Amino acid sequence: MARRNSTAFPGVAALSAVDLDAGLGEVHALVGANGAGKSTLINILAGVLPASRGEIRLGGAPFRPESPRAAQAQGISTVYQELSLIPQRSVAENIFLGREPTNRLGVVDQKRLHSGTRELLQRYHLPLEAEAPVESLSVAQQQLVEIARALSLDARVLILDEPTAVLSLHEQQNLFAIVAKLRAAGLLILYVSHRLDEIFTVADRVSVLRDGRKIATLNASETSRAQLVRLMIGHEVRDRLPLPEVVDDRPLLEVTYRSERGHSTFALRHGEILGLAGFVGAGRSHLARALVGLGDAGEVDIAIMGQPQHFRAPADAIEEGLLYVTEDRKREGLFANLSVLANTTAAALPMFSHAGLLRAQAEREHAGATLQSLRLIAQSLDIPVSELSGGNQQKVVLGRALMRTPKVLVCDEPTRGVDVGAKDEIYGILTRLAADGVGIIIISSEVKELIMLTHRIMVMRDRVIVATFETPATSEDEILLAATGTARADAMVHA
Repeated sequence: MARRNSTAFPGVAALSAVDLDAGLGEVHALVGANGAGKSTLINILAGVLPASRGEIRLGGAPFRPESPRAAQAQGISTVYQELSLIPQRSVAENIFLGREPTNRLGVVDQKRLHSGTRELLQRYHLPLEAEAPVESLSVAQQQLVEIARALSLDARVLILDEPTAVLSLHEQQNLFAIVAKLRAAGLLILYVSHRLDEIFTVADRVSVLRDGRKIATLNASETSRAQLVRLMIGHEVRDRLPLPEVVDDRPLLEVTYRSERGHSTFALRHGEILGLAGFVGAGRSHLARALVGLGDAGEVDIAIMGQPQHFRAPADAIEEGLLYVTEDRKREGLFANLSVLANTTAAALPMFSHAGLLRAQAEREHAGATLQSLRLIAQSLDIPVSELSGGNQQKVVLGRALMRTPKVLVCDEPTRGVDVGAKDEIYGILTRLAADGVGIIIISSEVKELIMLTHRIMVMRDRVIVATFETPATSEDEILLAATGTARADAMVHA
């Protein structure tokens, strides 16, 4: 399909001589770390970006789309991770937006619009109602509307960009069934995802990109997750990272946390990485937010290096060196319309102010040095942070915390929504901070991640810490048993 394609941005070779062959009736997955070139490749195919060199052949004929509309006219449709629907319009109106059938007076023919929509939905077995307003649909159903709109353009090639990012397990299974039906109908589906487990469910073949180059194309049935990860990041995957020794056994942070179900106490040492496990609703994020002044004043007692603290707001916690990295970087962690620079220094502006004036050069130098240490990939500090990949956005959020030289860093799902390459880099950042004596609390829904990355793991259930494990001496099963309330009494040490 695409042969020896290359493109570049100022200072960055986004793609370098990528060959990709895929055929109709195939699900072809694209995987790679952040910055590997996945988005650039699909944007070239979708007519969003031009290729500097190379050629694309579609159905054997040369294909060089000059715009998304031109790509759609040739049968290439893309469904991006970010939905672009009009909530107040119906399913039918969104599917045929700008292409509505009209009568001889130029008025939208509602009967033809809805009958055409129902025919399309039936043809591709999409469980939607043509008349339903989009705002009444779940996120998964809205995604199906996007897919239906793409298919209404007589697509031969359907590009799905991170299609399961916001779907529940049941919704994912439904999407996989629809993808299988589309493949059986003869479409070529290019499937972009950082969730490797689903690649083996949905894909026939998988192409691995790294640093703008295609590393390999493999049959999904003949490879493994470990092999894909090794190809993506360039080295072997480890079950457990070599963690630094705890710098000081004396408590850095001491906490008493009270809830309606009971109270819990724990301590965090200098240079310790402490995991917090539990199921959704167990109270992990509630505890994390209470630590930085986002809960009720009476919920938590805190001491840092033996000194009692009373935080009325996150700003108070920041001043004492306790920093929180939210699990929802898009809504709570980033100012999407502001630059990478502004997002990085948002919590540290007093450091660069003198007599009420901002020392812009000092701000830029410090932010640049911090982000360079985090290996941020960006064209410029001045581009909107929304233009970065998920992994690089997460590095900006971490960079903002590091600008304040934290004593304690609380990270809520720090690798959610990023690929394995970005995860590996974030793990490296956290272990380096621990080696410098920073105390780190990590909340993660991935028990394997906690086992790989922590010295100890606390388990929460019903807003109470019910067990604490020394990580090297525990297992995923023991942690899950504790989280469900069925752990053996001799398998845990109560906090």
